[in-house]
Amino acid sequence: ESGHAIIGKMLSHCENVQEVSIIPRGNAAGYTMSRPDNDDNHMGKLKLNDTIAMMMGGRIAEELYMEDISTGASNDIKRATELARKMVTAWGMSEKFGFMNFSSEEEIFVGRDYQSKNNYSEKTQAEIDEEIKKILDYNYERATKILKENSEIIKNMAEILLEKETIYTEEVDMLVQGKSKQEVAEHMDKQLEDRKQKENKAKKKQEIEKQIKEADMKLQTAKMYLKNQIITEQEYLAIE
Repeated sequence: ESGHAIIGKMLSHCENVQEVSIIPRGNAAGYTMSRPDNDDNHMGKLKLNDTIAMMMGGRIAEELYMEDISTGASNDIKRATELARKMVTAWGMSEKFGFMNFSSEEEIFVGRDYQSKNNYSEKTQAEIDEEIKKILDYNYERATKILKENSEIIKNMAEILLEKETIYTEEVDMLVQGKSKQEVAEHMDKQLEDRKQKENKAKKKQEIEKQIKEADMKLQTAKMYLKNQIITEQEYLAIE
């Protein structure tokens, strides 16, 4: 997750990193959450490349710092490959093919399943595959360079995640700015303490407001009892 987050912070066209966690969610062992700054669904080539590079961050971090690779990157690999394929076949972003569309909307029934029918040759398919791989290799190379250059930040982020499990934008920014694990941990502890104090203060305020409301209701009831001569004026004054 540190690999995803660091690349997300270092590349200018990635969505802003909001949350990084090693708490399992669904089939994922952890997650790095990014949110767009606006609701524009259009993505430029620069942003697509940066997004692919960010998707590769987890696998590359494994290679560089764990000396092993796992099955955890399967979804990242799938999504990155799909984006690269669309860049070549649907969005005219291939240097070789340029303004051409190769995506097929025609399906034929083969055996027990439907398959897309390509309107181009096997040679063209091989060239498309080469273009897709070129995009993936380009982003893999630059993502690797970023993670190699920021090994200390990755180490600090991994250690703070092991201790705190989840960090947010402010902590990610602190780590990228070169703050130590200890500084970030102390900052998080202080925030937690401040939050507890605010919650306790709010709780006490609610309790006082509740007591005032109950006392007021009791007084209004006593007034009604006095008016209806259920209690004496002396009893009412004692309640008041």
